[in-house]
Amino acid sequence: MTTATRDFEHYRHNLRRWQTRVQARLEAGAGDRWIPPFFALLLSLILGTLALDRFNGLSSSKSLADYIQAVHLISEGYRPETSLLGDGVHLLPVRWSFILYPLGMLAKIFPAAELLIVTQALALGLAMIPLWLLARRVAKLRIGASSALVLAYALHPITHRLATDGFHPESLAVPGLIAMAYFGATKKWLWYWVMIAIVLSCRADLGLAVAMWGFVLLGDSERTGGLATIGVGMVWALGLLLVVQPIVGEAQVAGGQYGSYGESFGDVLLNVARSPLDFLGDLVASENVSLLVGLLAPLIFMPVLMVRYFAPAIPLGAIYLVARNSEVDFAERGALFIAFAMIAMTYALRRLGNMGVDRVFLDSRLLTAIAAASALSFVTGSPASPYERPWGWSNRSDTDIALVAAAATLQESDAVLASPSALGVLAERRWLYPLEKNEVPSVAFANFRARAVLIDDRDLPLLSDAQRQAYADGMAAQGYETRIDDRENGVSLYFRP
Repeated sequence: MTTATRDFEHYRHNLRRWQTRVQARLEAGAGDRWIPPFFALLLSLILGTLALDRFNGLSSSKSLADYIQAVHLISEGYRPETSLLGDGVHLLPVRWSFILYPLGMLAKIFPAAELLIVTQALALGLAMIPLWLLARRVAKLRIGASSALVLAYALHPITHRLATDGFHPESLAVPGLIAMAYFGATKKWLWYWVMIAIVLSCRADLGLAVAMWGFVLLGDSERTGGLATIGVGMVWALGLLLVVQPIVGEAQVAGGQYGSYGESFGDVLLNVARSPLDFLGDLVASENVSLLVGLLAPLIFMPVLMVRYFAPAIPLGAIYLVARNSEVDFAERGALFIAFAMIAMTYALRRLGNMGVDRVFLDSRLLTAIAAASALSFVTGSPASPYERPWGWSNRSDTDIALVAAAATLQESDAVLASPSALGVLAERRWLYPLEKNEVPSVAFANFRARAVLIDDRDLPLLSDAQRQAYADGMAAQGYETRIDDRENGVSLYFRP
């Protein structure tokens, strides 16, 4: 054996001894004390920064503006009847997100946009803590396996998309769902019901997923807790969505005024009952299959090994998959699926391992595969992937700067008709109406609704100078003056004194 070989073996032996000492200290309790809170806060900070950058760069989705306006109205003492969704549409009967009311109280102190973004990021980040506790105290996984599990969650494309693509109350239910599974498994019933209350306050239809979790408890011989969970979840979801919603929201349902929030829950169930074959056909549509593959592939399909723990997401998830919704449907499905997929993966890792004295041992090659799949899915599928250049999200173009400057000239009391790109910065007002993208704004609609009209040319079809002048003349005939006509940056502001 050469001197170089002996030195290499010596260094490798010392490295193994150091790894063993560190792992022993972490297993003894140090890891459980600092790993979960540290990485939960780190993930929250990253997600919050990315989402704030997207908002500051005027590239957030319209759902964020919808909820900014709703929370602002609550903070001002008004009903959350957001003009962005349509006339007389009370946001509460749309999804029964009672959690908006405490957020509205906080909006008296903090700006509504930043409050919603940070709250959502914090919720998604803090979900790592109950996930870690479930892995360590229930599944009895070692530090390495638990770390691979939370890494898979932290790098999953759905986690990043939920945080950066607007605001969604169902995202706030993710830590509650995972914590519900943990407290139920450890029989800490007070905290179990607290978590269920938080989940149900995020959206009424999540009560169906909670009810399905009751069957998991029945399978674990928790008859009382299981039956109570089924009853509470069913009564809450079906009572609000099938009984209360048609009563208090009858005008909204009848008029189809749910805007981007699609059909009512009762309509979806009725369509499924009328045509089960169409339901099955829609369920296996290519976009739905792609979504499920995108959910499970980063987890190397391990949740299917313990489908019992993933099953509570299936009935409600299937309804989401066939509902005719628009851009917000991804969040509805994504938040539900990621929570139960991580719960199922935790139990799958326990099943694949070998029980030692008090911990489950897993092959290091399996953990390496999980980490590699997570990293690959992040790079190729996450909206925060380096390929998407997220470090430039907060940069504003000259048009963005001109748009923000134009918005700053308006008072909060002014009713505004605005291009989609400007909705976020204008949302903290009572009356705000969205311009349809790629359509020339109607002069008659502007005259009827708004005191100010803010137009971003990027959201319009290409107009000739003659068409622009004709529109300006039409606005002038309705009593609007051209306050800003920035042809270079494509920003126009019409204002009626």
